[in-house]
Parts: sequence; structure tokens; C-alpha cells
Amino acid sequence: MVVRNGSEGSFNIFYKGLLISSFPLTKKKTVERYINQGEAMIRECKHISIIGQIKVYKTMIELIYNRKLNNQPIWREDHVSLLNCMMALIRLRVMENDSQNGYFAIGKKKSKNKYLDNNK
Repeated sequence: MVVRNGSEGSFNIFYKGLLISSFPLTKKKTVERYINQGEAMIRECKHISIIGQIKVYKTMIELIYNRKLNNQPIWREDHVSLLNCMMALIRLRVMENDSQNGYFAIGKKKSKNKYLDNNK
């Protein structure tokens, strides 16, 4: 799995302790934006019961997880669906963002400019 770094770092999705998806963090693609996609998903599916939504979200996550375990391809749309489902389940408090399931945002490492450091 390649971690997708942006100018501000990366937003990584884990399920059952396995890194499944990674999204770049930039000035426009912030942690809050990714987290809010779960809320948007819930609102978009308001005509479906919450119980029905939860079943669909869990099923989708399990399908993508099993594809990852079996080294089958996961398409870009699947990564986005996983992100939306995971954030929706966290928002609905069905799933907790912990060390096994959820997201982990990593900021970009600050590099030191050796040229500037040597001329102080």
C-alpha cells in the first residue's frame, strides 16, 4: 500500500489493523473535509433508515477489506466509498476511531534547509 502524501501530509484509513486507503492532505483537502464526508453521506441517504445505512456501510467496508486481504484490485471509487462509509460509521458512533479501525492523519515532515542552518 502506497501512502499518498500531499503538501500537508496524508489521511490514512485502517480496518482491523490493516491500512486500506490513503488520501493526500493539502490546504483544500483537510482532515475536517475528509471527516465531514461521513456526515454528507448520511444526509444524502436520508430516505434510507439508519439501520439500513449501517448495514450497507459495514458490508461495503468488509467487501473492500476482503479484496485487500486477497490482493485483488481496489479501484479509486472503492477507496472513496470506503472513506465515506468509515466516516459515516464513526459519525453514527457505530465504530470508534481507535488503533484498529478508523483514520490516522499524518502531517508532512518539516525538512531542514541545511544551507540556511549553516549560515546563521
